Amino acid sequence: MFLQNIPSSATTSELTSVLTNVQRVFAEVTRYPLEILETQASLEEDLGIDSVKLGEVFSVLREHYKLPPLTQLNIPQQQLRTISDVAVAISQFVVPEKIEPSSIPNHQLEPIPSPVTSDFTSVLANVQRVFAEVTRYPLEILEAQASLEEDLGIDSVKLGEVFSVLREHYKLPPLTQLNIPQQQLRTISDVAVAISQFIVSNDFPVKVELSLPEVNGNRKTAQLPLSDGNEQVKSLTSSLYQESNKPLAHKIALITGSGRGLGKVIAQHLAELGATVIVNSFHSTASGEETAAEIIANGGKAIHIWGSVANETQLHQLFDKIEAEFGRLDFFISNASNGMLAPLEEIKVEHLDKAFHTNVIGLHQGALRAAKLMKKQGGGKIITLSTNAAHRYIPYFGCMATVKAAVEALTRYLAMEFEPYNIQVNCISSGPVYGELINKWPDSEKLIPYWESISLGNKLCMPEDVADMVSYLLREEVKRINGSILLIDAGQSIHM
Repeated sequence: MFLQNIPSSATTSELTSVLTNVQRVFAEVTRYPLEILETQASLEEDLGIDSVKLGEVFSVLREHYKLPPLTQLNIPQQQLRTISDVAVAISQFVVPEKIEPSSIPNHQLEPIPSPVTSDFTSVLANVQRVFAEVTRYPLEILEAQASLEEDLGIDSVKLGEVFSVLREHYKLPPLTQLNIPQQQLRTISDVAVAISQFIVSNDFPVKVELSLPEVNGNRKTAQLPLSDGNEQVKSLTSSLYQESNKPLAHKIALITGSGRGLGKVIAQHLAELGATVIVNSFHSTASGEETAAEIIANGGKAIHIWGSVANETQLHQLFDKIEAEFGRLDFFISNASNGMLAPLEEIKVEHLDKAFHTNVIGLHQGALRAAKLMKKQGGGKIITLSTNAAHRYIPYFGCMATVKAAVEALTRYLAMEFEPYNIQVNCISSGPVYGELINKWPDSEKLIPYWESISLGNKLCMPEDVADMVSYLLREEVKRINGSILLIDAGQSIHM
């Protein structure tokens, strides 16, 4: 049963109070400065706040306003595009009460001692029941050690719904205060272990009644092949080079869109080779900060700067911060990307507009700012990323392939016009790469085996393969490759 709206709409002063509180909560959860959280800014496009982070915000708001679970509020996602939208939505259900900033705790919750085995067994059983209710999967397939993403197809959004129910039953604080890294939640057992640190378990049966959309099947995501040596090579990188003779030592490298996926692998690889890496993320501040922290923990040098290359103001702020911090830039790897995966008849004008702004305008404006910094030390290198689909048909890639073809054309023009400044510009065009994106592809369970079948060696490229090509182009001794589109697709194009 959905919560009934209160009869009268909120007064202007009440709505203003709610809006102020909502802005404070967004600031606490995202760690963004309050001044950039404009009430009419687009959560996704201007602020990079996705549905997972929005769920965390609602979790805190529920705590303070004593709201029922989000699944009962009946607020369509499309109505929550701005901070103002969120305030208006919840103001229908609450009598506002001012939240003092100090009432939103910043400290991390201290875990209580680990529970006894019998308690943990009970917690695990309850967690499995909640997963079954939320996902509508049969209980018998929800094995404790099954990979949530790879074996069960449970992404971070669905995991957030599970945590919302577990919080309700175990009286846990908001997820943002639990301080549980995402990488520690790979299985159902991991989830049970994580929450068992914070509760005194009770053997109560979990009965969850939710109104949730049907799950469109249990699509198994792609399994990565056995390592072909990349992991061993990666583990040896540090021992092969002493700090003083690492090939990219003393270089400053910006990799856009490097909080996760291919960009993260590139950032990590360049850091291993001695570069000081500027990690950039937009949709997830946390993932960018985690990537930078991982690099530093492994002995590298990195900072994180948030911002969207599709947003002119944020892009200029990104380069302003680089100039203030380092005064120069040696390498610019334009990796940030955006594009709808769908047949052309489903592609809207806004999809093409967003893809073009991110991939093409973001590259153009970023390259101009990067070139100004590179001129200061007598040159630099710019690398762009494209796809072999820019030259041949790949299902569902019409939007992305179109803008990537423009990226390749722009790469050649940048190479010509930046040549007087000793700035080399090249593009790496890859085929399908194992990782996050490939598993989001429509019909991936059919397409991945097909792509593997037409690849030499029956394996696709790994992200490390692309990262190796990037690092090769950045080396000092590579001087005569300029304006090139370099193909790396495991030989696929021979058969396409």
